[in-house]
Amino acid sequence: MRVLIITGGNSSERKISLLSAKKVSQAVRKNKYFVKTYDLKKGYEPIKKISQNFDVLFPVLHGEEGEGGKLHKFLSKLGKPVVGTKNYKGMQKAWYKIPFKKYCDKNNILTPKWKVIKKIKDVEKFGFPCVIKTSSGGSSREVFILKNKDNFNKFRAKFKNYKDLFIEEYINGTEVTVGILNGKALPVLEIIPPNGGWFDYKNKYSGDTKEILNAPSIIPKLRTGVQKIAIKIHGHFKLGSYSRVDFIIIGSKIYVLELNTIPGLTENSLLPKQTGMEFTRFIKVLVDSSR
Repeated sequence: MRVLIITGGNSSERKISLLSAKKVSQAVRKNKYFVKTYDLKKGYEPIKKISQNFDVLFPVLHGEEGEGGKLHKFLSKLGKPVVGTKNYKGMQKAWYKIPFKKYCDKNNILTPKWKVIKKIKDVEKFGFPCVIKTSSGGSSREVFILKNKDNFNKFRAKFKNYKDLFIEEYINGTEVTVGILNGKALPVLEIIPPNGGWFDYKNKYSGDTKEILNAPSIIPKLRTGVQKIAIKIHGHFKLGSYSRVDFIIIGSKIYVLELNTIPGLTENSLLPKQTGMEFTRFIKVLVDSSR
């Protein structure tokens, strides 16, 4: 088996993509498969020729370029098996946050109240506390929590630097995530950031966040509930062999936050931890389930 890993790129997720690709490459080698890594920063066209010498294409590209379906649209035309999915249209609708919020509303899936914003005044009208996000943001980089007017005044100068913004209500509860692997929901993982913070970019990769399997802070009925919702969402968008859905639980209410079409792929990432597998075995499962 010859595996071509496609990573890097030009998004704000480049550093994390390269880290994931390094770990995936090591695991592929341990599985006795030949592996080569290609940095998408070199362009799309060279992949056409390079891919002819490989059996499987493995996109390890977080952020808009990878998770938003652009790369997969290109790969779907090459006639090679792809790890994850070739369904780039499903990725586009699932990963971009505004279309995903509309999907949740249309299908009666509870998600924090939200609204597209065009002007800075729209933020004040919505009220505080609130969360500002970009539709194409990833890994909590383009997320701003505004708890009061002081936070708002600091954010005001940044407003013009972003496009496709929306605002949603700030809700504080138990944060959990559910991975899907080959059609099955994995055990619910509870996320507890340090010092009462939130799961931002720093806390995702610092190693200080507690990640507890089987989410002990919520009752079994709710754990089953979030798994069912994750399977429903994954199936609706036809996301192939894997994805991950993030939630917040308040009392008996399950709020969907967002969907990750290419979640982190290191041994310390959330979805691999949920599988209960040794990381090398997990990567073999992904490669072997490519279509």
